[in-house]
Amino acid sequence: MPLQRITPAKPGVRTNGTDYSNVGRYIDSDLMRFHNGNARPIGGWTKYTSSTLDGEPMSMHAWQDNAGDPVMAVGTRTKLYVFYQDIWTDITPTSFVAPESNAALGFGAYLYGKEDYGDARSQSGLQTVFDRWSLDNWGEDLVACCSSDGRLLIWESNSGGTADTIATAITNAPTGCEGLIVTNERHLVALGASDDPRKIQWSDREDNTTWTASSTNSAGSLQLRTKGKIVSAKRWQTDIMLFTSGGLHRLYFQGQPFVYGIQKVAESVGAIGSEAIISTSGFMVWMTDNGFVVYDGTIRPINSDVHDYIFDNIYQNFAKKTAGGHNAEWGECWWFFPSGIAQTPDRYILWNYRENHWAVGTTLKRTCWLDKGIFAYSLAADSAGEIYQQERTNLSDSPDISTNVPYLTTAPMEIGQGDRIAQVNELIPDEECDNLPALTLEFSGKPNPLGSSTSLGSFQFDSDGYISSRFNARQIAMTIKGVTTENFVVGNIRANIIPRGKR
Repeated sequence: MPLQRITPAKPGVRTNGTDYSNVGRYIDSDLMRFHNGNARPIGGWTKYTSSTLDGEPMSMHAWQDNAGDPVMAVGTRTKLYVFYQDIWTDITPTSFVAPESNAALGFGAYLYGKEDYGDARSQSGLQTVFDRWSLDNWGEDLVACCSSDGRLLIWESNSGGTADTIATAITNAPTGCEGLIVTNERHLVALGASDDPRKIQWSDREDNTTWTASSTNSAGSLQLRTKGKIVSAKRWQTDIMLFTSGGLHRLYFQGQPFVYGIQKVAESVGAIGSEAIISTSGFMVWMTDNGFVVYDGTIRPINSDVHDYIFDNIYQNFAKKTAGGHNAEWGECWWFFPSGIAQTPDRYILWNYRENHWAVGTTLKRTCWLDKGIFAYSLAADSAGEIYQQERTNLSDSPDISTNVPYLTTAPMEIGQGDRIAQVNELIPDEECDNLPALTLEFSGKPNPLGSSTSLGSFQFDSDGYISSRFNARQIAMTIKGVTTENFVVGNIRANIIPRGKR
């Protein structure tokens, strides 16, 4: 009988539906991506600096000062930091109201019997408020706003020859804001200004301290007509895209006397969280409460092969902590989300938008992401306050990788219509690596779709180019496990499979 391909011909992972309905596909993975039709491991990560930030990082932003030096700002649940001239500085303003202070506490919001009756609990399993950071640059300076604090802040990277040691409130700027963004025309825009969740207010052009509109300046304000409230904003080409809790609006420049106008783009397409919105050079994409939406001038949903993996597992109480990241080098968008009862992201999915396929995993746990460009590598943070350089090393050198290895699991393979037993006598490799063996093939079998799974053994390839095997089952599934020390590529692995009887 001719050799039969046992690696799926179609790249990507598909988790939707049952395993049997996904015959001929991969159905599980970790630490793997697909590129040019072949599977390979993702790159490893290293700690960027020895410093650990206080509080769970929520947002990151990077730019260059006027001298060309890179600057990074990180907003956490307790503080605001900048990394400038190779030094971390805590620039949290005085009297700052941190997101952590908005954690929901109550007289019954913890485990029964814990702490004294009648006292508010010191901790809680509930969270009803999810604050967010907005970080942008005003020239070479940082402007920032945390929704828990509501003030528009500024930090100067080169104030009289030295950087500011603390961020301060911008003079005359509105308070009680949800966030901020800087337009292409150099107006500073306050989102949800003055405790009005639908109000957009902007400063005079090139002057972030003038906010009262007059005939001699371009300051102004507008009110969104929406059922929800403003939660985030992203620059998109010449416009500002305003995300509300339920929809999307477009803020566009139209010149004097009105300066800006607002156009509704769509309702019922709100992002699941402010960090779940990814902006690329060609489009924006974000995760909603039950899917994914792309905007490239036209808004449309996109089908996801891993929809069930996310929305059957996501912890809805903390779904707003879902974080997205763009990996332009590989043409990928990543989302990290909390599952089970996790209160921070503990699973991820990635979408290769150039080739339109997906992968999943559990090892990477990131709360925010910054694509490379200003810095040499993509940067990401975890809930412990560590910052990592992604895609820099082999997986074996990555902190906290423990015993995790890159792997792919296939759906069951059958002979004929599943009415015959398959006997596998020989395995023929197709892999690229510097040192053999880089892959281990583990097989399991079932007598029928609902039967119990039985291990059929594991096999490694050596320099002979093939390996003898002898096992049989009516349904056979394969897990490909790679080593963490090799940048291997999985190709077309084949097997000598002989159909036997029906018993």
